Amino acid sequence: MDNIRDISMRAIVHRVLKHQGSGLLKHFDFTTIQAVSINQELLQRLLRDNQDTEYGRKYHFSDIKSIDDYRKNVPMTTYEDYEGYINRMTENGERSLLTNYPIAYYASTSGTSGSPKKIPVTDKGLQVFRDYSTTIFFAIASEYYKTTLRRESKNGAVLTFLSLSQEKLKDGIFFGSISAACMDNVKMRFLPFTATTPVNIMQYNGSIDLKYLHARYALAEKGITHIAGAYIPAIVDIVNYIVANHEQLEEDIRKGRIGTGIQMPDELRTKLEAELKPNPARADEVAAIFKENSKKPLMLRLWPNLQIVIAIWAGNFSAYARKLQSYTGKSIPYFTNTYVASEGVFGMARHPYDQSYVLIPDSCFYEFIPADGEAAENESDNPETVLIDQVEQGKEYELVITNQSGFYRYRMGDVIRVIGFYNESPMVVFKYRKKNIVSIAGEKFTEDHLLSAIKEFERRTNINIIDYCMYPDTDSDPGRYVILMEPETQVPMEKREWCRKILSEELTRASTSYAHYVHGGNMGEPKLIFLQQETFQLHRELRMFKSGISENQIKTIRVLNKPELIRFFTSLADEG
Repeated sequence: MDNIRDISMRAIVHRVLKHQGSGLLKHFDFTTIQAVSINQELLQRLLRDNQDTEYGRKYHFSDIKSIDDYRKNVPMTTYEDYEGYINRMTENGERSLLTNYPIAYYASTSGTSGSPKKIPVTDKGLQVFRDYSTTIFFAIASEYYKTTLRRESKNGAVLTFLSLSQEKLKDGIFFGSISAACMDNVKMRFLPFTATTPVNIMQYNGSIDLKYLHARYALAEKGITHIAGAYIPAIVDIVNYIVANHEQLEEDIRKGRIGTGIQMPDELRTKLEAELKPNPARADEVAAIFKENSKKPLMLRLWPNLQIVIAIWAGNFSAYARKLQSYTGKSIPYFTNTYVASEGVFGMARHPYDQSYVLIPDSCFYEFIPADGEAAENESDNPETVLIDQVEQGKEYELVITNQSGFYRYRMGDVIRVIGFYNESPMVVFKYRKKNIVSIAGEKFTEDHLLSAIKEFERRTNINIIDYCMYPDTDSDPGRYVILMEPETQVPMEKREWCRKILSEELTRASTSYAHYVHGGNMGEPKLIFLQQETFQLHRELRMFKSGISENQIKTIRVLNKPELIRFFTSLADEG
């Protein structure tokens, strides 16, 4: 009876979320038709509503009558400009410092060093997160199946990697991952009927073997239709784990238990096992799938109703997408979802398979600092900006936002490229983080240059690269880049110097600035290090264990900027 009730409730939840998401899609499409006016009206509202805050009085919001006034009166900012205000808010409970809107939450960043930043999120800002980060993909999947495949999407379970752990600050407001804040009371009531992983696992704040738990509950559930994560490596890691550990997982499903060697508090284990039941039929089914010799992709055999994968999968993650497609086949659509940070939701992929994001006009007010040519060379604290109706297709820009939570003219540090327009709203792709620009002799080498070189390296050598990173070696004379790659299969020692020469050629093709300094003798030839299998997976697991963050918060590491990171990766070099 419980299983019938759960299936029935899933159908109801899916219908509700599809209906909500469908309304949001219509609203989104409408705003893109009038993107310019709606974006400008958003700024006017933010200035009007917050003119008597401490920040608004300091920069004379009440005197601002135009966008030009705004750009003249209000300086560009970074997080450090708000840190003092935020400390007063969290420590002393002060209000109306940055915004008059009620603060609903503080989002933690996933930074790789120091204490996580506390990003204030107002009730207005949080609603945008809830709409575009949780509800929307149900409607996107439904629309795709109706319009493209001419059939209805199915209602089933969702394998998700949500982290719902949070803590209360001195001012009484919760602090944690933004995904936890997105779960309002209604969605929390829905969650047990849709998510494969139990809510009390998602809410646990401490060291726990999340990979096993996600895999164990997902494998026990045949009716999965959606798999949703922030980044595709987390999904690949889970499927790899299932493949490597399916026999233990089968036995635990058969006996209705949590594996005896799995790390977790006794209290949580007791609570989970009290709700588990032996399921020998599913265990036998899974065992037979792994024994059979079938050309049908593994994930479609384990979860025959699988319909969509939601995660960032393009660009830097193309190798992981290729790996996951070996498990899903090419018939399952991949949806890259939203361009999002703790500071706001900036863009949405409008359809599955899209590799670009359409900027959301009523989420943030957008400005763009040209990142090409002379404007990029003349770096200043308050550079000139262009607006959404002034950006040009094919050009790159640094993104500047004014959000609904008290950040004004905030430099995200993201460089994006405009590839077109959806109605009046720019369509953008993420290119690189400004802080990840590498320079030894005066050149500017970005992670986008590195990606371009890696792709050409793969094409010319026929070697698939799972993941990669780099660091500038300034101890060598002259300085040089060290490129670290994890190949899909081991590269023979006799081919490695040939690989290094090809990589060197592609690095110089990717960046004329880099080529100038190498050919001039100011920089040395690059060093290539091949890494052992699963090096990057191990690094992600260690980050989860040490910092207690979820898979959804782990961002790809491209530039090794700390001695301990360099030591970790170089210690895992494949010596042949």
